[in-house]
Amino acid sequence: MTESNTVPLNEMETFHQDLSMLCHRLGEVVPGSVIAPSMRFEKVNDTDSFLRFSEQYMRYVLIPIELPAIVTASEFASRNALHELYLLDKQLGSEPHIKMFEQASLTLGRNQLRKLRGMRDVRLLSRYRSSVLEGNAHGWHMLVYGIVLHLFSIPIRQGLAKYQTQVLLGFAQSACQSLQWSHSEWSKVAFVIQKMPLPSLESLSPRSQPESPQLTIV
Repeated sequence: MTESNTVPLNEMETFHQDLSMLCHRLGEVVPGSVIAPSMRFEKVNDTDSFLRFSEQYMRYVLIPIELPAIVTASEFASRNALHELYLLDKQLGSEPHIKMFEQASLTLGRNQLRKLRGMRDVRLLSRYRSSVLEGNAHGWHMLVYGIVLHLFSIPIRQGLAKYQTQVLLGFAQSACQSLQWSHSEWSKVAFVIQKMPLPSLESLSPRSQPESPQLTIV
């Protein structure tokens, strides 16, 4: 990744706080009544079923869709490949596996773009933000996150690891609140999530999506 920008420590802290808030919001759509094509999520009712959900979510959504989108968006940002970014934005719009959090993703992505409006000299970011605000692009949070990784010169693996952990912890926080887990139950889930390995960059191909499963969490 091209290290074209540096970010003061306080700005980095703010960025990570925003990321945590974003992922907690995504966690508010923990599968309950949501039904997507070829994928059914039933209500998580304990820590074991939540961890099974986390593993399936990683296998069928996070690894084949979200993480590759971040990597690709970061690469496009490094090359100022705006047209390719638009195509990826459109492609994600037809992806059934992310329909369950579409509204949260778009809201959070657009909010983050507004926070970056001061970076008007970054052509790709400025034009993508304008297209999103004009309704000509979606503004998926994964793409915004990938762009930011490049602009802030954050190592890609570090950014992906942070994203993976925060997304799963966001889901866990919502489950913890709704199911009223004990401190020990929360600690168990958080420990497992933080130990989950990050896939290799080579495996994060946009075309690596496995066959759609029928997910059932009981």
